[in-house]
Amino acid sequence: MSELFWAGLRLAVTLPLVLLLCYLVLRYALPKCMAGFGSGRRMRVVEQLPLGPKASLTLVRVGSRYYLLAHQEGSVALVQEYDELPETIENDEFTMQAAKPLSPLDPLFKRLASGGAFRNGRIPRG
Repeated sequence: MSELFWAGLRLAVTLPLVLLLCYLVLRYALPKCMAGFGSGRRMRVVEQLPLGPKASLTLVRVGSRYYLLAHQEGSVALVQEYDELPETIENDEFTMQAAKPLSPLDPLFKRLASGGAFRNGRIPRG
C-alpha cells in the first residue's frame, strides 16, 4: 500500500476524533468552568438609551440601588440615584400632540406629513 493511502486513513480516523473531543469540551467542560465567573456579579445594566452617535443614558443596578448615568465621548456623569427601579414610561405618553416643536418649521412639516391642505392651496411664506 502506498504512503499516501496510510496518511489518508490516519486523517480519516483522527479528524473525527479531534472534532468529537472539541465538541465534548465545548459542550460539557467549558460551561462548568465558566459557571463560577458570573455568579458573583453585583452590577447589571438594566436599560440603555442612545441619545446620539456618541451619547447615551444607562440605568445600572448595583446591589439594591439604581444609578442613571450619562455617557458622552470621554466622560461619564451620575444623573440620578434611585432606591428602587424607576417607573416605566409608556409609549402613549410621547405623542406628537404633547411634544413641543423643535423648530419654527415643525408645524409646517407636521401639516405636510398629515396631508393637510393650506389656505388657497399655497404654502404660507414668512
